Amino acid sequence: MAKPKHKSSGKHKRGTGWSIWLILILIHAFVVTFATFSSMKSPEGVTRDWLVTFFLIFTAAKAIAVLGMWNWKTWGLYMYVIAVLGTMGIALVLTSFLWGIFYEAIPLLITGWLLRGKQQYFD
Repeated sequence: MAKPKHKSSGKHKRGTGWSIWLILILIHAFVVTFATFSSMKSPEGVTRDWLVTFFLIFTAAKAIAVLGMWNWKTWGLYMYVIAVLGTMGIALVLTSFLWGIFYEAIPLLITGWLLRGKQQYFD
């Protein structure tokens, strides 16, 4: 007699590569923040204050998004994409450094490549 198939518990295993990548994303968020602030042009009034504030908020959002993606939550993935796009725009305004877009976009593209075929794992 065949054994009945058991349903999965709903928890999807994170591979070692994905776990390491999430940790690298977290480290990257803080390194990018430091690099942006160190290459920032001199502040020109009040407009820079709110840009810096939003940049720090987007950095915190990346950290929270990594926790969400660690637990396979869809909101974590969406939050990561929004935070990366936000930091891209603000870094461009703060530093006038076009290459800043690339060091934000590369991890986003790698994340998308690593998650191809794994959309069903996200809640």
